[in-house]
Amino acid sequence: MKTLLMIIDASIACLGLTMGLVQAVVCILYGFVLDMSPALVKQLPMLLWSTAIFTGVGLAFLGVFFMLLRGRNWRWPAQGLVLVSLAPAGLVLTRVFA
Repeated sequence: MKTLLMIIDASIACLGLTMGLVQAVVCILYGFVLDMSPALVKQLPMLLWSTAIFTGVGLAFLGVFFMLLRGRNWRWPAQGLVLVSLAPAGLVLTRVFA
């Protein structure tokens, strides 16, 4: 069970941090061409929110992965908290992109 949770945590952490990194590069590119189109100015807050959410989720799961790896006493409550945090993150992302 612990190994399966570690694999899931590492996978979600890699996915979240990769998406956050890719969107951070897009944010930098938006900064260079922001004055070319007014539509880009409207899209920038959405991009910043989604970048922050993906990065936060990735960092949270990375933290829980290391807690499971080192066998900390409070790893199971942290695992539950991180899994429960996926629902609000998903809801915010769907509202941001809708």
